[in-house]
Amino acid sequence: MIRVWFFGTPPLSERVLADCIQSEYIDVCYVVTNPDKPVGRSATLTPSPVKVTAEKHSLPVFTPTKIRGNEELFRTLRLYDVDYLVVVAYGKILPKEILELPKKLPINIHGSILPKYRGASPIQECLLQWETVTGVTIMEMSEWMDEGDILSITPIAIDSDETSGTLFGKFAGVSGKALIDTLRLYESGNITKEAQDNNNATYCSKIEKEHGLIPWTSKTAKEIYHMWQGYNPWPGIYTFYQEKRILIEKCHYSLDTIGSTPVGSVVKKDGKIGVQCTEGILFLETVKPEWKWSQEIATFVNGHKDFLNHIFP
Repeated sequence: MIRVWFFGTPPLSERVLADCIQSEYIDVCYVVTNPDKPVGRSATLTPSPVKVTAEKHSLPVFTPTKIRGNEELFRTLRLYDVDYLVVVAYGKILPKEILELPKKLPINIHGSILPKYRGASPIQECLLQWETVTGVTIMEMSEWMDEGDILSITPIAIDSDETSGTLFGKFAGVSGKALIDTLRLYESGNITKEAQDNNNATYCSKIEKEHGLIPWTSKTAKEIYHMWQGYNPWPGIYTFYQEKRILIEKCHYSLDTIGSTPVGSVVKKDGKIGVQCTEGILFLETVKPEWKWSQEIATFVNGHKDFLNHIFP
């Protein structure tokens, strides 16, 4: 059996943990995840998906608020003799002294084909950058962000209507198997680590809510559509109308334009409602005003006649 520690937090991590638990080749000895967090209006403390699965299978689980300088965590980890440390979207940077604890390697599952899109949001970034193929990279962890040697890459095709939500689902579906296959091949001596070419490295940062604000006057319809793909379901793309936020839940784009219509104008073309961009039209299908429910754009326009011909700043 291949003995591992597992570090992870969100649903993607939970799916990989579940695959490892079910594998006849992997022995998950210890799990580390983020602390319970308040959820909903009542701020009910809720465990991470990883913690729920770990406890369901009676695995030891630890939820430290900090990692660096945490002597309790360090001492606890040393009690478990493992081959690998496996990290999947844990959410905290691990210091060198923890990376050096496993007998063989510290392993990270990264959501891009490295060295492209090192950093916190690789799955979203590949959509923002119009990629048609991405992949799961299994890599050796180092002190520096996503710069370790590559053990394997599993390609994933990106559909034209992909969103970060659906793409996370694809990653969840293949990452566990990719990890298990890679560890087995490495154990048998059938994988040679490959250094990354730092000259080809690109980076992505943590996504914030304000990133979803649509810059109508500086982007094409295609660029905004890719924003919708990358920021769906969170933070979503949005604009402001009558000083209220409107979330664009579903949309598509066309390269057509309407004469000399000002950029940012709400237009009607072929029976569809859209916004004139610097190039092309972003057609709106479903919207959600912050003060109401989700609705078809035609329903929204029927209730807001001045929306047609409105010009977004």
